[in-house]
Formats: sequence, C-alpha cells, structure tokens
Amino acid sequence: MALFVASCVTPRKTHYLQEPDKYVPNYPEYHTPADYNIQISDELHIRVITLDPESQKLFNASTGSSTSLSSSYKGLYTYTVYDDGTIDFPYIGSIHVANLTTRQIKHKIEAALKDYVKDCSVEVRLVNNYFNLITERSASRHKLNKEKMNIFEALAVGGDLGPYSDRKHVKILRQLPSGETEIKEFDIRSKEILESEYYYIQPNDIIYVKAFQGQFFRVNSFLTAIGVTSATISFGLLVYQIVKLCIPNSAAE
Repeated sequence: MALFVASCVTPRKTHYLQEPDKYVPNYPEYHTPADYNIQISDELHIRVITLDPESQKLFNASTGSSTSLSSSYKGLYTYTVYDDGTIDFPYIGSIHVANLTTRQIKHKIEAALKDYVKDCSVEVRLVNNYFNLITERSASRHKLNKEKMNIFEALAVGGDLGPYSDRKHVKILRQLPSGETEIKEFDIRSKEILESEYYYIQPNDIIYVKAFQGQFFRVNSFLTAIGVTSATISFGLLVYQIVKLCIPNSAAE
C-alpha cells in the first residue's frame, strides 16, 4: 500500500500556479525580460526597404548564404554571424553584430547606409528562432511565434507535459554570449514563476523535463491505487486458499 501511495500522481505534482510553500519555492523577482542578443552562428535575414528601385535591388540581392531552416524562410537570403561576431554586408563590408539585439543591428545598418541611400529602412529578423522541448513522451523542435514567449506557451505548443513529468525539476539549457551553456532548474508549479527569470524563454533554449523518479507503478489516482491493491490482496488470498487446500491432501498421500 505504501508503494502504491508513493507512486500516485496527485494534483500537487501536476497543477500549475499553486500557492508557494515549503514544497514550491519562492523565486526572485524578475519583471523585465531581457532581449535576445545575437550570438555566433546565428542566421539573420536583413532587408533594405527604400523607394529607390535600384538601391533596393542592389542591397537585397542574393549576397548572403541561403538557408532552409523553415518553410516560412525559403527563398530568403541570410547572413551568418562569423566566429569574430561579424557579418559581411554588401558595399559596407564587415559589421559587428554579436551581443546586439535585432533592433540595435537595424539602427547600426541604417546609419551605415546613409552614404549610399538617402531614405531607407532596414528590417532584421532572426531566422534560427526556435526552441527545443524534451519530455518523457517525446522530443520536438518548435518556432518562437512571438518575441516574448513564456514557458507555459512553450509547453502548450509542445502539447503540454504528461502526467508523469517531473514539474518540480524543469531545466532550461541556454547558450550564453560567451559560448558557455547555462542550466537553469526550477519548479514550474508555483505561481511565483510569473515574476521570475524563468517565465520567458529565448531562442535556442532547450527545455528538459524528466519523468518522476521511482514511479514504478505509475498510478494516476488514489482510488486507482486502492483498486489495484484490493485486486492484489484478493489474488493473494486466492493463492493462499489453493495452497492451503493442497497441503493437507499432499500430507495425506
């Protein structure tokens, strides 16, 4: 009975936005999520918008390296961020973009284009804008459909977590601008996560959720545990009665 109770999946283990207590930790406040900084090997799609047809054709020519990361980006030309943190842009040359946001890169290229185009606007988008979700049920890769996607939206895109997923020890693997990988572990059940640094995910994040440890029986509810226990006891009593009837007969022979 103790084993079945320990294996039971209770609401405390699966429900979100619970009141924090000694089981669900309080998180430090983190109200403003940081913008993603471009890193080495990222792929950027850069488009120059101007009323001058010749200039638009000149700067939007196929000078970058094409990519097939997503069907929504097929036919677009991208710029790969080199190991030194730069990209090669037509007629401007090398531009340092590492550790900058797409908005900062936009302003930087617009300033550099003033000598070539009088009035223009630059559009910069991150092509490899994905996150990865690894759970007890499957592993999948999904596109970030918005600039600020939170952890619950990411789980919803992946089909949410299974009943045996360990929500107490969710991990995010995040690559830092320095090239190192940071591992963040948190309890997703607490409503305190709404104001924490774990609430928003970033491009290239890997969300890893393992299964409960020691869930041998994997019972979904306490009533199921009672039913399985009763059936086990009944079967044991049946075997006992059969053995009890057979032992005297064997002794008589």
